[in-house]
Order: sequence, then structure tokens, then C-alpha cells
Amino acid sequence: MGQLQEKKSTRGRKLIHLFALSFLLTNLVVTKAHASGAMKPDVDEEEVVDYQPGEGGENATDPETPTNPTTPTDPTTPTNPTTPGKTDPTSLNAPWKNANSSIVIDAYEGNGIDWNKIATDSKVVGVIHRSSIGTRKDKTYDSRKKIAKDRGYLWGAYHLGYKGNVKAQADLFLSIVNNEDDTLMILDLEDTGNGTFMTVDEAVQFMQYIYDKTGKIPVVYANHSTTLQLNTKVKNNPLFQQAKLWYARFKSNLTDYPAGIWPNYFLWQFSSEINCTKTGSCLYNVPGTSFDMDVNVFNGSRSDLVQQWNNH
Repeated sequence: MGQLQEKKSTRGRKLIHLFALSFLLTNLVVTKAHASGAMKPDVDEEEVVDYQPGEGGENATDPETPTNPTTPTDPTTPTNPTTPGKTDPTSLNAPWKNANSSIVIDAYEGNGIDWNKIATDSKVVGVIHRSSIGTRKDKTYDSRKKIAKDRGYLWGAYHLGYKGNVKAQADLFLSIVNNEDDTLMILDLEDTGNGTFMTVDEAVQFMQYIYDKTGKIPVVYANHSTTLQLNTKVKNNPLFQQAKLWYARFKSNLTDYPAGIWPNYFLWQFSSEINCTKTGSCLYNVPGTSFDMDVNVFNGSRSDLVQQWNNH
């Protein structure tokens, strides 16, 4: 009887040891999988920043303390014609598939462009190009501006705002666009809280400066999270109330469009290098461009877009 109990006890200890060893091996495999990136969590797409590789080393220097200047109480510019007060539901579900919609590409010096191939897509009617980043001018802005305008495309210029030196950035931007009526001016707001890009207060300062110098209000580029911030922080600012919104969200159906200041977007950047891993996988492919080209839609015809291609 005592020997039998001892044998049972020995078998029990062996089973416990085997169970413990199995548990350790299982945890080791799972830990190794996480470390190798095999089980990385999905990224929430509305938090993805549309950020071009290679731009992080060009941070503006000598940052200034941002201020919140007084905005004009009665701007002479009319209410944004794209925001009548009610969101258009037809604009929220893959409008690029509509025959009457228009495509606009936006590029910077790192993108390749084959203009002859782009010309085969009749939906592409406009080009927006980075004019400046922080306090540096984009190297290909002038040459591509000439080509695009010679080919009859609508032309726009965006400034990628960096933290600090707001006045210097605005002066550089104005020196590049030269206050031309047919050049759409845009302020590109990325992650306003990460310490590299322009803050909301600095964006207010930039917009005010451009308005004071030109009487024009730049279009505001913002992703989903930044738009939500603007809806709260500048909802009573007359310049932002009358600015057009260039909205960035990389999906085909906007089920939670953040109306707020802007019941309707002006342009929607729906496809970008961030959500395209190779040519052919994007929501829309423009001939003559690779997967790294940002693609935008205007929910209307070219003639409709021409009427709104301004900073009024």
C-alpha cells in the first residue's frame, strides 16, 4: 500500500513537471513571435499621419513661442461654397467611382511622375505640389509647376508646417506662390502635438499672416484626428470657418466624417503611400505614378472644381 502511494506520488510529480515545461515552451514561442513582428497589432487608420519619408530631418530651427493672434471679426471673403451646412452623403462613399468626379494628385520632390502617362487618365484635372517644408523650398516645385500648367492642369501649392519660425515659413511660402490667383494655397497640418510639426496655435498664426498679407485664406489639410482637434480649438475662428478643408482619410467609406466646422470636405485624400504597399493595391491608381503618389477626389466635375479652385 505504501509503495503504491509512493509510485502514484512520483507519477504526479512527473506530470506536474511536464505541464510546467510545456507552459514555459508555449510562452517562449509566443514571446518570440511578438518580438519578430509576426503578431503586430493593426494600426488605427485615422491616426496614421500622411508623412513623406525623408522629411523628418528638416525640422525648423529657433522655435518661437506660439501666439494666438486676433483674427478679423469680419473677413471680406464669402462663406465657403462647399459647406452649405449639411453633409452630402453621396460624397462619403467612394466618390472617385462616380463618372462626374475629378481626381487631383499631390506630389513632392520624392515622387516620380510620367506626365504623358498621367494624361491618359481624363479624370485627373489638377496637381497640388509641395512648395515648402519648414523653411526649405521643394527642389522640384518650379519645374513641375511649369509642366503642369503648360499641360492645362489646375495647380496648387502646399506648405508642410513645422514647429517654430511661423513668420519665416509664411514669408517663404508667399515668396514661392507669389500670390498668383490661379495657384491654390494650402497649409498642410500633420500631427499637431508631436513636437515636430506646426501646432494649432501656430497654424492660427500662419493663417492670419497669409490673410493679412494677401486677403486670401489658405485651404487647410488635416487628417481625421487633426480635424477633430480643429473642430474644438478653432471652431469660432472666422478664418478657419471660411477655409476649405482638404481631408485625409485612407478608406473608401467615411462612416464617421467629422463635420463640425466643415459639413463637407473640399478635397478628400483617400489613397496614399501609407495605405498602398505596391502599385495595384491602392484604391485608385493614376497612370504614370507609383504607389507613393497621394490621390485625392473632388466630388464634382472639372468645371465645378474650377469655380472653387481659389482661396476665397
